[in-house]
Amino acid sequence: MAGSRPSGDEPSVHEPLFFLSYARPHESEAEHPREEPDLFLTFFDDLTQRISTLLPGERPGDLGYAASAVAPGQSILQALAMCHVFVPLISPQYFRSRFCGLEWSAFRKRVGTRDLALHFVPVTWAPVEQADIPPDVLEINFQTPRQGRADITEGLYSLMVDRAPGSDYDRVVRNVARTISEAAREHPLPAGRPASLRSLPNAFRAAPTRLRLRIVILAPTRDRSPEGRTAVEHYGPTQTGWAPYDDRWDRTLAADVKTVADRLGYDPEIVAFDDVAPALLAGTLAGAPTILLIDNWALLDTGWRDQVAAYVDPAAKRPAWETFMVVRDEKDPQTRERGADLRAAVDETLGASLQAMQTVVQHAASGNGPRERFPSHFSTVAEFAAGLFRFRRSQ
Repeated sequence: MAGSRPSGDEPSVHEPLFFLSYARPHESEAEHPREEPDLFLTFFDDLTQRISTLLPGERPGDLGYAASAVAPGQSILQALAMCHVFVPLISPQYFRSRFCGLEWSAFRKRVGTRDLALHFVPVTWAPVEQADIPPDVLEINFQTPRQGRADITEGLYSLMVDRAPGSDYDRVVRNVARTISEAAREHPLPAGRPASLRSLPNAFRAAPTRLRLRIVILAPTRDRSPEGRTAVEHYGPTQTGWAPYDDRWDRTLAADVKTVADRLGYDPEIVAFDDVAPALLAGTLAGAPTILLIDNWALLDTGWRDQVAAYVDPAAKRPAWETFMVVRDEKDPQTRERGADLRAAVDETLGASLQAMQTVVQHAASGNGPRERFPSHFSTVAEFAAGLFRFRRSQ
């Protein structure tokens, strides 16, 4: 694996061409094992590998630096004092991170009066509203579209579902690698002295308020499940205890969506369907982008199926930022056995609503794909709902 990146302890520092600045997971998330690879560092590896093909004389291990610690340590400050390009992975969460604000300040001070565009190469991890960018960093242009930069509009996180050669993600990696290589070769930045933490201001100062994302979970429980659903280990005493995937039945979907929503910069509110169904169907819940996560098995229960049908009925005239997403595990033996019945229930209840969605959202919301695709699919649906909510609120 290329570059200096986490391996438990802080990595050693050579003279990296670039510094990858990203919002590390919250300490509370460290209590739980990660189901998905650390996508920040997957991007780091892909980027350093691509740069190594453009600068064959450089040692891959010296190309980049990605920090492992939650707070800046000495090796991080040394890397910031020696690198030539600063690559921040922009997201709402990034601008809430005090430590990312300190990293930004350390490098910004070093650049001084030089051309910022040559040394700051922001990559959009998750889209950020222009109004939510801290005023003191607006000197960097985050919104200008660039050739091969689909991350500007969609966010790199959602593009990583397809990392194949020629994909949008691959084009972003190539573009960023080329930009870093040219800047380091043609406009090298003289090394400076490591900054003192005490002297560094937080470049982001007042953090943007996180948008609430309401996530409603509809699934069986141990006390209520449709006939034929005997795999009770997937369910808890409440609907938020649902763990849909057969290979990780000890990991609830509520924990997964909280992690993804948090990384995207939202304030997740996770509730059980039965607890909010009357207000949800009546349209009296406080306004917020809302995603109804549906276990396809729940649609074999007549009562729940009728409630879902009422929720998606066009006559209800619900706001466009209230949507749904089906979740199924094709590896689950009972799901495979009852596949025809489950698909028929989804088609009958939700088919028309799915057909009315944009293609990319329809694919994400229909429950297709293995567990590894869930974070990307949920991200697509969440960003779609939140985008509509923000647009309508700005009118």
